[in-house]
Amino acid sequence: MTSSKSRIHSFHPESYGDVKSAVRALLHASGGEARAAERCRVSKSTLSEYGNPGHPDRHMPVDVVEALEAAAGEMPVTTHLAAAHDCLLLQLPDGDAEPEWLAHLTSIGKEAGDVFNRAGEYLADDGDIDENEAPVLMRELDELLAAVAAMRAAVRQRMPE
Repeated sequence: MTSSKSRIHSFHPESYGDVKSAVRALLHASGGEARAAERCRVSKSTLSEYGNPGHPDRHMPVDVVEALEAAAGEMPVTTHLAAAHDCLLLQLPDGDAEPEWLAHLTSIGKEAGDVFNRAGEYLADDGDIDENEAPVLMRELDELLAAVAAMRAAVRQRMPE
């Protein structure tokens, strides 16, 4: 994987849980309900209700999600929502550094080669990618997407405003 800060989030809701599970993951990433309450506009008890399946009508407002995910540096709720809509969430790296064009091309080429090699290996034996092979191939694809995203960020910084 490239040295960029790109992260690919490609899990599916059924393997992650429901939105309440995502909220609980966010509260955990925020240091618990008390710490999370210090970082947003709602109380500890209200945050607890947002993650509690026993309160099916209480959901975390978007501005609270945004504040807590920014503070935690993780995006479990946003990632869950993207996956629930069959979307891939790709966090783009900062484009502040001076682009290293050859490094970007090398990284993309290496990661694309890894995808081709792994998929070819899996297809060679039975012409299919099974449930045991898919997670490994998914990681290879995620690394390729991260490499492409890093170069995209570098190209974007060269675009006129």
